[in-house]
Amino acid sequence: MSGNSDNPPSKAASAVESPVLIYGATDRGLMRSENEDALLVDAKRGFFAVADGLGGLPEGAMASEIAIELLSKWAQQHKEGESVRFRPVFDHINEAVYQRGREISADLGIGTTLTAAYLHARQLTIGHIGDTALVVFKADGTWEQLTQDHTMAQEMLDQLQPGEDAYIPDYFNHTLTRCLGQMGEIKTDIIEAILEPGDRVLIFSDGVTKTHNMDEVQELIFSVSRPQTFVKSLIKTANERGGPDNITAIALFIENT
Repeated sequence: MSGNSDNPPSKAASAVESPVLIYGATDRGLMRSENEDALLVDAKRGFFAVADGLGGLPEGAMASEIAIELLSKWAQQHKEGESVRFRPVFDHINEAVYQRGREISADLGIGTTLTAAYLHARQLTIGHIGDTALVVFKADGTWEQLTQDHTMAQEMLDQLQPGEDAYIPDYFNHTLTRCLGQMGEIKTDIIEAILEPGDRVLIFSDGVTKTHNMDEVQELIFSVSRPQTFVKSLIKTANERGGPDNITAIALFIENT
């Protein structure tokens, strides 16, 4: 699903030990001519994903749509409780996006990020490429980004020694070093985590981080009881701050009861 759209709130209890409140939405923002983000919210099967088509290449919206469509079809064939192997489906998506890109622009191609998650019995499995991201917020005021941004900025930061500093141009924060739509093999990050009752999860495109810092997101996510209220507030604030990019967010609230 992409474009200026959202999903009705969902509640999934069958696939997890604690009930989970779920809501996802995407918005074009104020500065982009189209929405190149796409999202998947499949609460019944426990699959969630955000894809952000590369704006510097042709047909970014098409690239993210292909990724989400193929992931959704694959998720529909998955049997509840079976282990998830994200790498093969990411390879398949990469090849499909690459081939479509060759048809559209042999020189440039098309590309997209993809952060996909599967939740079952509080076990969270993530497949990830690009700078869409997944963060887990804890009730004690801490938060952790489980995914790593595949950007030039992050690559430079990773090479710094402890206590070392370096100038990083702002555009490095949005220059990808890895995406779907590349020729040949790709490297998909696989991350696993156990969620606890009270945790709140956010999967999002970089339209969030361009307009918010994570500390204020942490404060906002625990100030409301419904993920729908949180996501709509996140989008509203992004647009009040100029809406510089498409913004997409999926929130999962792991309930205490």
